[in-house]
Amino acid sequence: MIGSHIIPRFYLEQFATPAKRKGKPGRIWVYEKQKQPDQRATTAQGFENGYFGYLRPDGSTDGTLEESFENELVRLENECDGFLVCDKSHLFHWPAGSREKLAFYAALLYSRATQRRDHSAKNSRYTAGIFEKAIEEDKSVLDEIAASLSPRFNQPVAAVEVREMLLKPVQEQKTPYAEKNDFLTGLLANARNIANHILSKPIWEVLQSPDGVEFITSDNPVISVVQLPNGKLHPGYGFGKPDVIVLFPLAPSACLAAGAFSSGTRVSVGYRRIDQAMVKEVNEALVSICDRYVYSKTRSDDVRRMVDSFAGMFRYGVNALMPVGLKLPSVAEAREHLRQRFGLGE
Repeated sequence: MIGSHIIPRFYLEQFATPAKRKGKPGRIWVYEKQKQPDQRATTAQGFENGYFGYLRPDGSTDGTLEESFENELVRLENECDGFLVCDKSHLFHWPAGSREKLAFYAALLYSRATQRRDHSAKNSRYTAGIFEKAIEEDKSVLDEIAASLSPRFNQPVAAVEVREMLLKPVQEQKTPYAEKNDFLTGLLANARNIANHILSKPIWEVLQSPDGVEFITSDNPVISVVQLPNGKLHPGYGFGKPDVIVLFPLAPSACLAAGAFSSGTRVSVGYRRIDQAMVKEVNEALVSICDRYVYSKTRSDDVRRMVDSFAGMFRYGVNALMPVGLKLPSVAEAREHLRQRFGLGE
């Protein structure tokens, strides 16, 4: 079982105080609700054994698949690391392909975060439950399928046999190992989908904080917001909505805003110095939709109070992103899907 960083260490290092000795990890301030802030090494924070490990039905980890997937994630991250460092500066010249790299990196961090993992599992359980309900509550569908299978096998097929055949994979889908494997299997495809939404935003800005004021980040560092008429940022909308702004803190001094607040930007990526009040709005939005941890470079009582007041106020699948990027089926749709699967919908 491999120890994995849920949020890449390289990303956390952008918010850390560098170590005095070369090669040693930086240290970052970590906040949890109703706990005192704690300064920790980036090697230890956001670290979980087996996070990217595929599970077998008995609950053990498939080490070969885990290593292969972990290596692929590291390769993809490394391709983007240079852009993450450079693009916070207004002196950076964005070469061809750099927006694509940063969009994918941001989407990858979103797709692997614990909030999306839990939301993916919830969607998986919901969908399996809907199909289970469709199978259990409508005997006519089972009778139709049984009748269609009997001539194919040249022998009678009972509805109870069809029920058992259909229920087995559905009930397996509700197991923890299936939920986790689904999350991992769809992770890169989800990242590519979210990256396309980010790239579709016509205006990108890198928001720069004033001296002495810092952006923070969290264990859910890429969020979608809309700006309300009163100026507040409300998080947790679908990335494809036209008025959504995607926020991704790059460092204490910079935060990407794809879908930008300013209509004055006329280049592919603009830079804008914002005031302390706007930094606070961004930070509050990030805190409100974190999963568990919030991070800052400098210890801040303001951040601690913010975390204690409303950390995790928004949760995917509860009051945010309902659903994210997909339409969950109804019982009627599940029933029709079963009919079509056996050639009964034509």
